[in-house]
Amino acid sequence: MTFHAFSGLLNGLAATISGIIVYSRNPTNPKHQAYGLYALTAATWGYGYWAWQISTSHASALFYVRLLMVGAIFLPVAYLFHVLTLLDKIQGKQRLLWFLAGIGLIFFLFNFTPYFVADVHSVAGFRFWPKPGPAFHFYLPWFGLCSLYGTWLLLQGARSKSGAERYRFYLLAIGSIMAYGGGLTTFPLWYGINIQPNGVILLTVYTSVVAYTLLRYRLMDLGTALERGVTGSLLVLLVAFPAYPTLLLGQQWYFGSINIGYSLVELFVLLLLVFGASSLKTQATTLITKALFKDRYDQYKTVLNFSKSLVSILELKDLTSTIVQSICPSLGLEWGTIYLRKTGSPDYNPISSFGKPLSDFPSLQLGHVSSLEDRWRQGTMCFVLDELKDSLPDPQAQAVITQLATIGTKVCLPLVNKNRLLGFCVFGQVINSGGGYTSQELELLTTLAQEASIALDNALLYEELKRSQSLVRRTDRLRSLETMAGGLAHEIRNPLTSIKAFVDLAPERKDDEQFLARFSKVVKEDVFRIERLTREILDYAKPMEPFLREEDLNDIVESCLYTLRVRPSHELIVIETNLMRDLPKIFADRQQLKQVILNFLFNAVEAMLPDGGVLTVRTHHLRPHEKSEWVQVEIQDAGSGIAPEDIEHIFDPFFTTKHLSEEHEGTGLGLAIAHQIIQEHRGRIEVQSLKGRGTTFFVNLPSLGSQVSPSSLTAKEPVPSPPPLS
Repeated sequence: MTFHAFSGLLNGLAATISGIIVYSRNPTNPKHQAYGLYALTAATWGYGYWAWQISTSHASALFYVRLLMVGAIFLPVAYLFHVLTLLDKIQGKQRLLWFLAGIGLIFFLFNFTPYFVADVHSVAGFRFWPKPGPAFHFYLPWFGLCSLYGTWLLLQGARSKSGAERYRFYLLAIGSIMAYGGGLTTFPLWYGINIQPNGVILLTVYTSVVAYTLLRYRLMDLGTALERGVTGSLLVLLVAFPAYPTLLLGQQWYFGSINIGYSLVELFVLLLLVFGASSLKTQATTLITKALFKDRYDQYKTVLNFSKSLVSILELKDLTSTIVQSICPSLGLEWGTIYLRKTGSPDYNPISSFGKPLSDFPSLQLGHVSSLEDRWRQGTMCFVLDELKDSLPDPQAQAVITQLATIGTKVCLPLVNKNRLLGFCVFGQVINSGGGYTSQELELLTTLAQEASIALDNALLYEELKRSQSLVRRTDRLRSLETMAGGLAHEIRNPLTSIKAFVDLAPERKDDEQFLARFSKVVKEDVFRIERLTREILDYAKPMEPFLREEDLNDIVESCLYTLRVRPSHELIVIETNLMRDLPKIFADRQQLKQVILNFLFNAVEAMLPDGGVLTVRTHHLRPHEKSEWVQVEIQDAGSGIAPEDIEHIFDPFFTTKHLSEEHEGTGLGLAIAHQIIQEHRGRIEVQSLKGRGTTFFVNLPSLGSQVSPSSLTAKEPVPSPPPLS
């Protein structure tokens, strides 16, 4: 197989693999669809080029030349569609694309006639090189203009970006220049100019650059799982791909010629092996490890599951319960409990247990036993109680050890982080091994203790933060109440005095019309004064007005998504984003708006845990009428949805359904606060939910130049209805 045949095959394989990977990941995303279409045309061209180069007859060579030209004809339109979609500039360019597609269709109809490819003949060392027909002379400048326009769009897009985004679009533009520059080397020989088409192989550069930017910069948000899968497949491809030219050479040597049909079957089988090898290798490794090294496999799974169960838990009670309820069943322990130090006391109290009720475990005064605490602080390691008893002759330590032995303790597991003893776990005997612990089990407990100590330290810090915040809020509230109470007492005293005097004198002077008229007026004014004071106090109690300034909604959303991605639970969630470019600016309090969006994002993630799912975030530009512009944030999850009877109550204070979950507990204030913040921004929140399919929240905000507020919108001019759930 010649270099030129190999370059065509390489182009076809690169386009096929990248197109399948990108399109199959999210077939409904326009960016994925556009790239899949581009890859299809490039693959058609590449495989046709390869088949043409290895053809041995005039008829087959002419057929495959016309087949590759099918891909070459539609490649410029598909390339423009891909670039415009990638840049979010498809709006307003549909007519241009349909026009170019129409021209391509005309060339396609001419393609299988001598008017496009007249014939094939021998030239410059090629046995079957095509001759151009009359229509081909019009096709060539059309191809060049489309390619230049698409590359120019990429360069313009790069200039309008900043930071890493600018770099990625410049990278795409450079790849485009190299790919089409190399592709143009095929055309001189059509006109008898002796320039070898050695640049054809450079088409692979563009598909490779696109794949690199998709994975390295997540230009289409393909996600961590896809990145790992593609990386494994590409590594396998680097090993398996050289095998195909070897198979073709073997076919040539054994049969004396290369059969196109048989070669395509070989290619299909090779692709199946390429895409299946990674998963087959993983499955085979797992099966062998489970069969021959079961103990090591079980230990690995235990540590992995234990780590996953801890990383997202900050509530101390939930965390301590998870620690003992994960360790004991995994190792087959009869019982276990975790002790933590009581605040302001030397005592350690049992917090959570497994296998026995907490009432069976006594408090331990370990804070006075310096020898035992010092021994445990030396490092996170597991201590067998009998060995600990022999190594600590201190009477106080012996007393604590005796208490632990009384309840049946076999092993003590200190929880130490940064030389601080946070607490410790005690465990009973192993059920299936006669009570003793193997060295492997002790090593596993030591590893689990390191994971648990870090999580426990975070939870304790979180508890301290909550206590500090609660104290600050309580202090501030008391100070406010003190100020309001003093002011209210002072301001109301005089009106109440006049009202009391009128009530006392009214029975005696009920016939004095002048008195009644004068005092009635005074009393009425005093009542109005009290009402005004009450209203001012209520207004004072309301949240402060937001600090509004000009903001970019997309920038706020991206900031919130970054916060979400660094959370440990993000590895289970695939985030799909489609942020409309050139959105109008808004007046907003950035921090308050971030609070709202993060509230919805975290709720969406919690709704999809523990199974995970797809979280879709979009922004839209809405125009209810010509004098009003709105922007919209759409947050859609694939969780369990909201029951129809609950939807009308979700914005009510203290209404929550999270108390039904064992993992998360809500206060019922998050959505109520979010609703209040958006109202203060003169916006509105809408929700759509299908039970079992997911929930979508729409946050609508007036743009900077909007002249219509939500309160002034009538039934004939509503805020645009959000798009329905797909």
